[in-house]
Amino acid sequence: MINFRPSNFIEKDSEESKFFVINNDSLLIFSNEKFIRPISNDELKWSGLEVNEKHFLGFLNEDACYVISVEKDNCVLENYEFINLRGLFGRIPDELFGVISRGLQIITWSKTNKFCGVCGSPSKEEKRERAMKCTNCDADPVYPRISPCVITLIHKENKVLLAHNVNFPENFYSTLAGFVEPGESVEEALRREVMEEIGVEVDNINYFESQAWPFPSQLMLGYFAEYKSGEITPDKVEIDQAGWFDINNLPNVPPSNISISGKLIEAYINKFN
Repeated sequence: MINFRPSNFIEKDSEESKFFVINNDSLLIFSNEKFIRPISNDELKWSGLEVNEKHFLGFLNEDACYVISVEKDNCVLENYEFINLRGLFGRIPDELFGVISRGLQIITWSKTNKFCGVCGSPSKEEKRERAMKCTNCDADPVYPRISPCVITLIHKENKVLLAHNVNFPENFYSTLAGFVEPGESVEEALRREVMEEIGVEVDNINYFESQAWPFPSQLMLGYFAEYKSGEITPDKVEIDQAGWFDINNLPNVPPSNISISGKLIEAYINKFN
């Protein structure tokens, strides 16, 4: 069982500390072990890994838990490999994936904010809060930023509106999604994205649930929306095909154990069962 308590500050390191090891967007795992786990303090000491960054995440089963960014060239651990975090989604418990994705997003935030955006001087991480502060000027601290994204299942009775992105495989369809723009509410962003991508209007917008998506730092906000009016007209930029599908005769769609898009579709189908 996984018990994680997030925190931004710890008084001092412990010999019982645990470390999730990141190289680029990949996580260190042990190929001969059934379960994915962080490495121990002792394993880190003799691993040969060169640590570039280290960030405290919180307490995992009461042990201090960190994420570290490393160079892997001199690693001497046995039976290890680095696997892209996308490849772990749906294969490990959601709680564990959430801890690891928290670590990846903090690493990304730290790497991209080493220097002040106002004067260009080096920035330094504050000790008691998750913030980067300029060492030279009075620029506001930079906190980790999350990009909110709306993802929407449009429905009409026992049909759902699904779209084929230009980058999708053939016969693979999903719900519509897009980023919230400055000054918009989530509902305004949803209506705009739907109109831009397929040219229809929606009504009766209802929140479903959210999902952290650390590629690099998105928060997916899932909604149901009822079709109101308009003829489906794909924009041919992001969406090349879109249409209505009977819930009993769907094309290939994202699996519900990986994507909030799949969860939206599954939840709507279950209303009729």
